[in-house]
Amino acid sequence: MKIIKSVFKWVGIIIWLFLIFVFMQVPAVESTPVYSINSQQQFIEAFKHVNIPHNIFMMIIFVLLTFVMEWLVCVWLKNKLDFSKKLKQKYLILAIVAGIFSFILDILTMPSAFSNANHPDVFTETLKTPLGVILILDLILIAPTLEELLFQASIQKGVFKNLNSWVAIILTAFIFAGAHNITLNVAFLNRFLSGIAFGYVYQKTNDIKMPILSHSISNFLPLIICCIQAWT
Repeated sequence: MKIIKSVFKWVGIIIWLFLIFVFMQVPAVESTPVYSINSQQQFIEAFKHVNIPHNIFMMIIFVLLTFVMEWLVCVWLKNKLDFSKKLKQKYLILAIVAGIFSFILDILTMPSAFSNANHPDVFTETLKTPLGVILILDLILIAPTLEELLFQASIQKGVFKNLNSWVAIILTAFIFAGAHNITLNVAFLNRFLSGIAFGYVYQKTNDIKMPILSHSISNFLPLIICCIQAWT
């Protein structure tokens, strides 16, 4: 009977975590009018169908829903989250270094994403529109918070809490990379190493705000480049 209960428990947790992952995609989807484009005209046509109040409403609903689901799963897995922990300078430095490390990985593994300014890009085109504010908010606050609550708080120190800390970090980083890129390529390696950096920050600080900060910095620095490309 205990085995059956345990099986049902973990099946339930896996389904719950999968739903969280699905729901957290909504803010990203609502922050851009189209997934990819081949021309600026294609983007303009797609943007004509955007209903900004609807996009904002959907983002708010799914951000709140996802956050509550992540909080509940952390309670279920006995990983108490405390956002009121006092900030320590050495932990802030560690988080900032991890974020810069992730950004450098982006430059080294995906240079075309930053150098090909002549090719139309969804992000740079979106930054020129009212949706740009929503996109920036998603990249530097919403996405880092929801992703770190899922991968580091729920999985690393929840699902894998009884494993060796480095094993938990590596397994979580592998899942993190697979969630961003299912193909084993350079982009996968980039996300995997970034996942290890974020996981190490959380393991070292035991403060979920720190990997969120690292993730936010790793998104913010490329965003600056996109903004320069968009507005010049």
